[in-house]
Amino acid sequence: MSDVKSVLSGGTRTSVGEANQLVTALLTAPAGLAEIYTLFLDDDPVVAMRASYVAMKVAEQKPESVKPFAREMLNNLEVYTQQEVRWHVPQLLVHADLTTAERRRAYEVIMMWAETDKSKIVGYYGFQAAADFAQRDPDLLQDFIPRIRKANQAGTKSIQNRCKKIAKQLNIAL
Repeated sequence: MSDVKSVLSGGTRTSVGEANQLVTALLTAPAGLAEIYTLFLDDDPVVAMRASYVAMKVAEQKPESVKPFAREMLNNLEVYTQQEVRWHVPQLLVHADLTTAERRRAYEVIMMWAETDKSKIVGYYGFQAAADFAQRDPDLLQDFIPRIRKANQAGTKSIQNRCKKIAKQLNIAL
């Protein structure tokens, strides 16, 4: 992992390249995660996408790995504009031990992404993360229910399918 950026470089944003090698290495030696999280804002969109992918893959197996970087992600929410990074950040933040205020801030930004980003995948993961936050906060849940109902009526097939799963998760009627 001597030059993480070069490992993540090259190819297209639709491929993971050598990212899975980094995932394996970081699962045993997580000290390199600090560099991974800073690369979410790299000028090279391939590097930014793969860095957020690596962080998400590590978090799937080690959810506690997100905790040291939660504040950094919260501080950067408004500057994460790349759709692939917006796919992964919500999946990461649900693993963070956020305060009520932090969770509500994350919820608002992620809901905005889910409702306005042109990427259906941003919507898919954004609505799911927002549902996970709302499940833990009655005030967010009250805000979330009409918004998920609207998304279910107006959204694409993939968004509607996610809404149905979320409704089942939250035990609400659409």
